[in-house]
Amino acid sequence: MQPSLVKKAITGSAFVAGVMFVQPDGAEAAFGDQELKQGMNNQDVKELQDVLKAKGYFTYHTSTGYYGPITKDAVSQFQQAVGLKVTGVATTDTLQKLGGTSKSQSSAAPSSSVLQVGSRGQEVTDLQSKLKAAGYYSYNVDGIYGQITQKAVQDFQKEKGLSVTGKADSTTISALANASSSSSKSSSSSSDISIGMRGSAVTDLQSKLKAKGYYTYNVDGIFGQITKKAVQDFQKAKGLSQTGVADSKTLSALSESDDAAKPASGLTIGSRGSAVTNLQQLLNDRGYYSYNIDGIFGSITQKAVKEFQSIVGLQPTGIADDKTIDALKSRSQQETSTVLKVGSTGSAVTDLQNKLKKAGTFHVEATGYFGPVTEKAVKDFQKAKKLQVTGTATKETMNALDGLTDKVESSPSTGEDYGDLLKKGSTGSLVKELQSKLQAIGLYSGPLDGDFGNGTDRAVRNFQSRNKLTVDGVAGPATWEKLKQSTGYEGNSNGDTGSGSGSSNFSVMDLIADASVYIGVPYVWGGNTPTQGFDCSGFLVYVFNKQGVSLPRTMAQMWNVTTAVSSPSVGDIVYFTTYKPGASHGGIYIGNNKFIHAGSSTGVTISDMTSSYWAPRYLGAKRAH
Repeated sequence: MQPSLVKKAITGSAFVAGVMFVQPDGAEAAFGDQELKQGMNNQDVKELQDVLKAKGYFTYHTSTGYYGPITKDAVSQFQQAVGLKVTGVATTDTLQKLGGTSKSQSSAAPSSSVLQVGSRGQEVTDLQSKLKAAGYYSYNVDGIYGQITQKAVQDFQKEKGLSVTGKADSTTISALANASSSSSKSSSSSSDISIGMRGSAVTDLQSKLKAKGYYTYNVDGIFGQITKKAVQDFQKAKGLSQTGVADSKTLSALSESDDAAKPASGLTIGSRGSAVTNLQQLLNDRGYYSYNIDGIFGSITQKAVKEFQSIVGLQPTGIADDKTIDALKSRSQQETSTVLKVGSTGSAVTDLQNKLKKAGTFHVEATGYFGPVTEKAVKDFQKAKKLQVTGTATKETMNALDGLTDKVESSPSTGEDYGDLLKKGSTGSLVKELQSKLQAIGLYSGPLDGDFGNGTDRAVRNFQSRNKLTVDGVAGPATWEKLKQSTGYEGNSNGDTGSGSGSSNFSVMDLIADASVYIGVPYVWGGNTPTQGFDCSGFLVYVFNKQGVSLPRTMAQMWNVTTAVSSPSVGDIVYFTTYKPGASHGGIYIGNNKFIHAGSSTGVTISDMTSSYWAPRYLGAKRAH
């Protein structure tokens, strides 16, 4: 094909798409004389970008004339779509195809154009800009119609009494064009503060929420999903309607003095910093908290606070208010040294087990290890003596054991009196619990039937091998302890958020808990922190680093250094090929064909691998730990 014809084909296509090229004299003869590739910077590249932009492949906000990674990716996407060899280089064949191919949603027929999930290009960019100006869309204007754009369209359609389809048809676009760019949603009063808003009013709201412990991120004056969640948490604590909109009642309640809101100003779920670190250290010193002291108040810290409050006679709210912290500081180590719980070992546990045996709730030989059987025996004793049933041997429980004269009436045996050693042939609810823990980390796929058979035996041995334990198929103290570390054993599958980059014990459940904290964080190309935003690889690098696993920065590099598995288990990385061949997207497998990832149109979210979009793009699963 002659260069001039290439130029005519490209330019003709641009006119169809509504793009007008301004060409310098003599440019036509030069265009197409050589292929365009990464590193070039000239008018030909700019015109290439304009055509790619008109077709929805080049989504940068302006054509720069520089052939960089974004242009290369756009060319690669186009080549893949039209069946050319994917090189990222704009060869003559590529230019010819660009001149003769147009996307179905061309601006030549805007009146009949319907924008929907999957649409790309300038029309989507314009739509997102209008939605953002009207207060319905608060993310990047990127020209990509994804789930977030769809939700914004649905919200607008609902507010305007239109058919709520999530598709931007001509009626929706017309209504949006007539909406005042300065108006807020009609359902809110002029003083309400809600999603999409920015400015000093939002800054003041975030500052007040932060002062009361509900908002723990940067005060940036942008009302996003995190701010909305903080408003809802505050509204719930105050008995207000949990709308997530800071209306007059919410703002009035926020303006109350700190003294009037003392319980809510304590440390609670989501709190971070040195105050939480000190709290965790106090709880650790008293025997209530045995996990990482990381300054992050998660569900395990909350559980420890509740346990302590219950023991010392405070209301078990799980909020570390001044009374709780004062009580922690005043309690002597001697008073709380008798607190024994799952994971405790030594002569004190042996003594406890002998006393429980005498009381009639512990039916095997004392082992000196506090495992699930010991926990059940403690619970049976506490229930019989009408104590708070925690499964933890508190000072109150020990005093009741010391003063015992007769055996208590405990629940009948369920065939699980194998002590804290479970092995092939064991049955009962403890075996079922063991199976569920093994299933959670992807090592057991059989039924949760409480029957320790061949499948359970194989899973236990596999777990022992992976964790460098004695491979005997017996779930003894060491195996239970390692399972506890891997799954958040103590009745809590979520754990605290974060385990620190220096952690030596990789926890799948902590990994998933860490990742889920950031659901809703927007997608930002090159982003690698929650405050900045994430791209897909930046998200994986960040959350795996919290578990002490270092990953390279790109998906292709991750693919090269991780270990292939035949099928994904919870915590594995699942890879997809999207805009170019090979691993170009990925996320963390969380079970049931679901994975958590940073999507370009959704931000951090959970998606289904079997969906029509992800299933054909699935590349494989690999293990990073």
